[in-house]
Amino acid sequence: MRTAWLRDRTGYQPRPSGGDHDGVWPQPVHRFLEGFLPLQNPPNYQLVADEMERLCGFRRARSSVEAYVKKHLAGLVPCAPRRVRPYRRFRCAHAGELWQHDSSIHQWWPAAAKQTLLLSVDDHSRLIVGGRFVRSDTTWNHFCHFRGAFEQHGVPAAVYTDGLSLFGASSTDDKSDPRSEFQRALSALGVAHRVAPTPQAKGKIERRFGTFQKRMVTLLAHAGAITWAEADAILQMEIARQNRTRCRTTDEVPQEAWERSCSTGRGLLQPAGPASLLDLHFSLRCSRRVNNDNTVDFLGENWELTPTSRRTVTLVHHPEVRFWIVAEPPKLIWPTVLGAYSL
Repeated sequence: MRTAWLRDRTGYQPRPSGGDHDGVWPQPVHRFLEGFLPLQNPPNYQLVADEMERLCGFRRARSSVEAYVKKHLAGLVPCAPRRVRPYRRFRCAHAGELWQHDSSIHQWWPAAAKQTLLLSVDDHSRLIVGGRFVRSDTTWNHFCHFRGAFEQHGVPAAVYTDGLSLFGASSTDDKSDPRSEFQRALSALGVAHRVAPTPQAKGKIERRFGTFQKRMVTLLAHAGAITWAEADAILQMEIARQNRTRCRTTDEVPQEAWERSCSTGRGLLQPAGPASLLDLHFSLRCSRRVNNDNTVDFLGENWELTPTSRRTVTLVHHPEVRFWIVAEPPKLIWPTVLGAYSL
């Protein structure tokens, strides 16, 4: 039409379209299609168009034949059975051999500031071993998260994180000095720390965050959660549901896979140890000079301690909870305690 109009713009008159081409095709054509289409798997619509023109004298383009068949005779087209896509994803052989851990800063529910979700998942069973909402992505909040997971499930052989500065920039598998408070705490508890070179390397935990972002925002909005306690209750409910949902990759239920590995003695989890050692290792450390009157300055206040000849002491700090003053930097056990205070 455009070509005809360009040739004669002033005298051009459009002609009738030729009728409705979307109507039902003749009965002989239908009988041909009903007998011919089931013989193809998969369907070859160009062959259908060629035979339809040869046998019925009814000419249509291949695309028109495909569109008509899918609209009017879709039930006659054989469908190949759905193939299960094979996945080649490696996982550890034992529960507790490796925990993947990360955080996600997101607007989980309406508030002035975004919230942070901490999650840890067992690499073998896909069990979510711990999760909590926190106000900020700090070392202390990660310590609280791991302490709860260790006390509930046990201590894993290794923890896998990204290269965030609070986790430390390198692995401690080679027994080198830890480069962060996080690595120092894990090393003291006998846990190796592995650092992922890329986000894809720890895909199991990254996919969990994708799942939770798609589900938790809706769940929290529907429940009208506006407090941290309400949000945490819904989070724990969703974690329990995910742990009971069959994983498409392993075709196993995470909770059952975890229990089976632990019950057969193949789990690599160790007891968490006494609470006093967890208090020591899951803590923040800092040094202070001892004043002449046997006091130290901390948090804007002056604190008395047991008389000592040492000029420098170490503070073992649980933010907003309590702290201890010890005579020397702790290693694996508590050194001499010169003072203990609640905040």
